[in-house]
Amino acid sequence: QDFAPHSIPNGETSFCLRAALAGAMAAASGKPSEEMTPQQVQAAFQQIEKECSTYLNKIAELEQEVNEHSLVLKAFEKVEPERRCFRMVGGVLVERTVAEVSPAIKQNQEKIRQVVNKFEEELKKKTQMRTEFIQRYGLNKGSAAAANSGSQSVSSSKQGGGSVLV
Repeated sequence: QDFAPHSIPNGETSFCLRAALAGAMAAASGKPSEEMTPQQVQAAFQQIEKECSTYLNKIAELEQEVNEHSLVLKAFEKVEPERRCFRMVGGVLVERTVAEVSPAIKQNQEKIRQVVNKFEEELKKKTQMRTEFIQRYGLNKGSAAAANSGSQSVSSSKQGGGSVLV
């Protein structure tokens, strides 16, 4: 999926956001660029925060899917491999055996984990860009601490393990 929240449905990018993103990229790379107006600085900062939030939400969603896959695999351990089960494939419910479905679920779970790791790397880059942006333009320090604790909560929740309430 393309996670470019600055895109407009018709595929074009607004002038204001284009200028703000260009400024944000220049700020992140440390290259001197023309001075940005306070409105451009604020727009670029909000864009970076929006992207960080998008990554956090997507990571949480995908980690939930990994947990759901784990629950299914755990349930499969208790049944015989010839037992029939149903799997949704492209919106169609198909009948298979546990032995046929289990390897596909393991493979899908691993692919989701790889995507989560990729998103976590991107989130680290965006968080670093955001920090540099705050330092360069002296933006609100209060929200910086809140955002940093938000990105740390994702890693701490992974370490602690999850629990399911029924």
